[in-house]
Amino acid sequence: MTTTAETAPDDVVHKCPSAVDIDMRTSRFEKVSSFYLTLILFLGVIVSALFLLWTLNRWASQEEIRHSPPTRTAWVQGTENGLTNGFDEPSRDEYPALQEPTLDATLVAVTDAATQTAASFEGAMGLGDSQNLARGARRGGPDPGSENGVDVIPRFNRWQLNFSAADLSTYAAQLDFFGIELGVVGGGIQGVDIVNELSTQPKSRRVVDTSDEKRLYFMWKNPSPLMMHESVLLEAAGVELTDRHMIRFIPARLEQQLADAELEFAVIAGHESETEIARTVFQCVATEDGYEFRIADQRYR
Repeated sequence: MTTTAETAPDDVVHKCPSAVDIDMRTSRFEKVSSFYLTLILFLGVIVSALFLLWTLNRWASQEEIRHSPPTRTAWVQGTENGLTNGFDEPSRDEYPALQEPTLDATLVAVTDAATQTAASFEGAMGLGDSQNLARGARRGGPDPGSENGVDVIPRFNRWQLNFSAADLSTYAAQLDFFGIELGVVGGGIQGVDIVNELSTQPKSRRVVDTSDEKRLYFMWKNPSPLMMHESVLLEAAGVELTDRHMIRFIPARLEQQLADAELEFAVIAGHESETEIARTVFQCVATEDGYEFRIADQRYR
């Protein structure tokens, strides 16, 4: 008897449809986007901090300098024969010490004082832009037009003359237009060498007796491109520069124009006298007729 083996059908495995695999890793787009957002946020914080510092510094620089009120001159009542308390006449030994110093002696004293001041404050405050800063002096007493005894900052201490010249010829043309002459003093040479006609053919002359020289003059504190231009012009005139100081003489006409413009600017700002002015910055600008000085900044006491 033949038995037939019945084969069971293969087991059917039922599988559920597999879900779509989701990639949870950070994509390159997300990495780049987050990087740029972080960078923008970081730069925004830096710019905001710098703007705050700039605002505070500007506010502090505009604060007016506080000083004591100027001292007024006290008038003394005299009689028909003059003051009751006469002055003692100086003796012959005292007379030389009372004479007005010469120009070269004044320059040496001013240079020494400027050097000591610069050495004292260089580390704490800095010397600023050497192209713009200069020292000056005047012989013959206070500024013209100011009352004796009034507390006023001299013009050579409160004025700053800025020139903008791209080359030597432009700077020489500006000096000649205003009538400014270059000078050299010191180095063991008596007197002062003065050079004019700077934009054409520089010519020099030596003034040994400087007692009549009353012009306002400025001298550089630090090296600058304009100072190099001046040395070239002086050497072209045959002036010796070794161990000597270069100065710029301001003509009386230009000085009066600057003084008038300074006072007019101060009056518009609500200050009625030059005694209230602490600093005035003049900027040389080109015009249709040549050049002119305009007030770039003015600060008060």
